Amino acid sequence: MFFSKIVCNRAQENMRFFLSRILGGMFLCLVILLVSRLLLVFSFVKDQYFLLSLTEQFNFWVLSLRFDLKVVCIAYALPLLIAFATFINKSFVFFKGFIKYYNTLIVYVALIFSIVNYFYFKTYDKSIDTFIFAISKEDPLAVIKTVINDYPVGIGAVGLLLFFFIYKYSAAIIFNKIENKVYVPDTRKKTVIGMIVLILVFFGLIRGSFGTFPLRQLNAQVTDKPGINYCLPNGPLAFYWAYKWEKISMKVPTVKPSEILKTYDELGIQIEGDTVSDLFKPLVKHTDKNEFLEQNRPDIVFNVMESMSTHMMTFDNENDRDLMGELRKHFKTDFVFKNFVSEGDGTSDSLTRMLVASPDLNLSTSVYSSKDYICNIAKLFNEAGYETIFVTASTASWRNYDNFLRQLKFSRVIERTQVLKDFPNATSGAWGIDDEYLFKETYKILKEKHDKPRFIMTLSITNHPPFRLPSDVEVQQVKLPEDILARFPYEDTETIFATFRYANDQLGRFIDQIKSDDGLKNNTFIAATGDHNMRGIGYSDHPTELVFGHEVPFYLYMPQQYIDNTGVAFDKERLGSQKDIITTIVSHALSDKEFYSFGCDLLSDEKCNFPFAFNGIVAVSYDKTHACDISNVSKPVSYDFTQMEHLLVDSKPSNRSCIKEAAMKKLESQLYYLQANKSDKDDFDKLKIN
Repeated sequence: MFFSKIVCNRAQENMRFFLSRILGGMFLCLVILLVSRLLLVFSFVKDQYFLLSLTEQFNFWVLSLRFDLKVVCIAYALPLLIAFATFINKSFVFFKGFIKYYNTLIVYVALIFSIVNYFYFKTYDKSIDTFIFAISKEDPLAVIKTVINDYPVGIGAVGLLLFFFIYKYSAAIIFNKIENKVYVPDTRKKTVIGMIVLILVFFGLIRGSFGTFPLRQLNAQVTDKPGINYCLPNGPLAFYWAYKWEKISMKVPTVKPSEILKTYDELGIQIEGDTVSDLFKPLVKHTDKNEFLEQNRPDIVFNVMESMSTHMMTFDNENDRDLMGELRKHFKTDFVFKNFVSEGDGTSDSLTRMLVASPDLNLSTSVYSSKDYICNIAKLFNEAGYETIFVTASTASWRNYDNFLRQLKFSRVIERTQVLKDFPNATSGAWGIDDEYLFKETYKILKEKHDKPRFIMTLSITNHPPFRLPSDVEVQQVKLPEDILARFPYEDTETIFATFRYANDQLGRFIDQIKSDDGLKNNTFIAATGDHNMRGIGYSDHPTELVFGHEVPFYLYMPQQYIDNTGVAFDKERLGSQKDIITTIVSHALSDKEFYSFGCDLLSDEKCNFPFAFNGIVAVSYDKTHACDISNVSKPVSYDFTQMEHLLVDSKPSNRSCIKEAAMKKLESQLYYLQANKSDKDDFDKLKIN
């Protein structure tokens, strides 16, 4: 047995040795990571740092230390396990040889990645990200020349060699001092307890958190100042995050312009012209010239609500199961489309489609994130003279959105750190600030004095698993039959419905606030939709809900003077999807504006080129004849409708054509591939289709 005898003196000596080498190596790594971060902060973001409050500075260093401890403990988990397995027997000699080289390796890994991170920050104003892997796509000789010319490679090599001698000298001193000071148990019982405690501490530091989730990239945010947040991850961790996102990001295939031409043929659209830029002409929109709009450009607030589900709203009953709260009256008086589907089935999936018409849900973390996409809505409003602002209840570091949104040219990105600064008593859950405070922050922004009109896009978070409510919100008792409750695979279904109601209620209160504000009610548009339907309630087991399983509402408040001056044709039964939201808003907010979009104006009878309620899995033509499962574009399947209120379909396929619906999905992907692969040398105005 491993602990079959009292620990002998030799075993105590071995334990002193391995503890000194492991703890000493960890100490040296932590020093390297600390010094490298100090260099980052005081070399590149010193001014930002001294603008932080003392609390923010403290939080920065505490969180930095947690990240460093996590990385170092992961690095030393293997030698710790080897040491525990060998320290009381003759095989410990293996550990002695192993740890000598392992310490040198790990210390140099920490040093080299810290140096790379330093110069990457110096070049790109941020820590290592996925763009570092773009180097592999460049001319190797050109890269080598650039590195040699722009960076002190020679001095660096000499420095690394010098560091080796300094390390050997200082490490020996540190290891010997720790070996002489470290406490070693002298009995089997104490040894076992000590080992268990050490393992628990070690893996507790690896987890980095006592909360719902372990410490991860999502937590890398302490302030609204991006430069400071970029300093939070150390070099090895920043590289790991970049590598992780690079591996999962979609490799964008190449597409020939002639292939896109064939897809347009399938859609029944003829392309006039022979250059690649002509392939985008069917996406061109041009709003009417309108003198009223020229003099009255409205502020626009576009709210993307977490899991705002049409399905969930069907369980609402005003008398005994209120799931709408203060939003109910606005749904009764303003424009609401319920035959409406999300473009994607995840938050990032839908956001990237709405932001740039890209079907790549990993776009924000990929090397293609900085491309100039023609359907970029931030660019659209910037060119129209708007200030563009994105407000998220979560951390902006989620999926690299802080960088991504700034690359899209959003003027400001505001996340939970700023909200907490403005509202210190704000409540929050595992994923971010509660919706009440998201809307308080948004209202505060609207009330700021501003010369330019504003386009504000918000992303809520409260209605997200794990479901919970702020402590001052009462959980509503919800009565549902067993067959419906069985659809929700969660322990506390009442909290799910109460959280859904809370989110709707807070949105309603926000709309109330604007409508009762004399300075805002007559010149502010308010739009809202869900990022995706409620998930995890078994739509795959209910084939009749092919469309219903992707439905989210689209709500729009438009002041009466804009209705009167722009002409509105509203049909509450009309089909639509998220690609239509911006087109609808812009068509009634901006005069004589040309832009690119797959969308249609849902408040107009005018025909558009892409008349489909479109999701990555399902599409429905606006004539409502049938629904198409387009998950496999080479073999789309049609289903006839059996109930139009909720767009339920027959469980058996029909023989109707889905060629156009499938072509719509192909076209979205192909145009994205074309733009993602565009190099700086390409000129679409000159490149020929064939």
